[in-house]
Amino acid sequence: MSTTDRRAFIKAAAALPLAAAAGTTYAQAAKAVPAPQMPQMPQTPDMIIDMHAHALSERFLADLVKKPQAGLSCMRNDKGEFHLFRDGIPVGKSFDPHLVDLPTRLASLRRRHVELQLFAPPPGLLCAPGYATGVDLARLLQDQQDDIVHASEGLMEGVAILALGEPSRAADELKRSVEKHGYRAAMIPTTAGGRPLDDPVYEPLFKMVEKLGITLIMHPASSTRPDTLGGYDAYEVQVLVGWPGETSLAVARLIFSGFFEKYPAIKLVLCHGGGTVVFLRGRLDAAYEANGWEAEPYFKKNITKPPSQYLSQLYYDSCALSPDSNRWVIEMMGVDHVVFGSDYPFDIGDPEGRRSVPVIDSLAAPDRAKIYRGNAAALLARKGI
Repeated sequence: MSTTDRRAFIKAAAALPLAAAAGTTYAQAAKAVPAPQMPQMPQTPDMIIDMHAHALSERFLADLVKKPQAGLSCMRNDKGEFHLFRDGIPVGKSFDPHLVDLPTRLASLRRRHVELQLFAPPPGLLCAPGYATGVDLARLLQDQQDDIVHASEGLMEGVAILALGEPSRAADELKRSVEKHGYRAAMIPTTAGGRPLDDPVYEPLFKMVEKLGITLIMHPASSTRPDTLGGYDAYEVQVLVGWPGETSLAVARLIFSGFFEKYPAIKLVLCHGGGTVVFLRGRLDAAYEANGWEAEPYFKKNITKPPSQYLSQLYYDSCALSPDSNRWVIEMMGVDHVVFGSDYPFDIGDPEGRRSVPVIDSLAAPDRAKIYRGNAAALLARKGI
């Protein structure tokens, strides 16, 4: 797609209303948001692989209303809104109706020339304070993803859900799910309900990830109670500020624990442009290089090179949410390590690409093609060890 045409598309998308009207079903509520009238697209656009999106099957939620499964239950109010519960505790707010509105999503993907969108359930279903997904829930969520994939006309692909809540079974369950569903990627939260990912109990799982050659997509998930974090429980700032910090904390722990030395073949994509970790490259390196009063042995104990060099091995999605942030990530990490990610359908994301597309379109054609499609295609080409 030319820069001019794509920018016209972005301008039109930006004018859309963001709030969905209430309806008798989620799909109907989502359809109440007017569809954009887009300009005619050129015949040879840049095709896009979207590595970061979320979706749920409406049938899955309706079934949970009738019968709880794997600790999940659901109720539906008079407006058609679904409210999920885990062991009787609410899982966030009512769900965005666009999570289950497949027709509107597919129209958006076609209009924007997204040839494939990878998706996972909303992060609150995968991780919560003191809770991480077990095998039964992982299987339930993966099976409901199949409903979406089969109805998506080849435009959507699910990802594996890791059973981090049952470490002794997680590796075998991942192997089973990849063999059954054909997954090429897995969504991994920043912690397992508070248990860090560098915990030795996950060594068999990460060895399996390397063996299978799948890509890990890291997404924060509010795994710590906000009222324990000194102010994060106000104004929803845990999602705004805490989530990027969760990603940075998780990655820093993985680096200093020697994770990337132990699993050099693991491919890791960081959602939301990597949180804040790109900006912290210099600070992490300063700790590694410190030889005075602040020098600590654990800054070098498990690694053989500065932290920034491990960060350069990772991949970062384009959902950084401002032109300056996107330019910074691309400049610092390089066009070979940035992939397109929309966080569809969430408002505090980039569901129509209007926050990232102008920046990507300003790049030279070969670089643009890498971010839109080429880097993701390479990541999804499974090359196990």
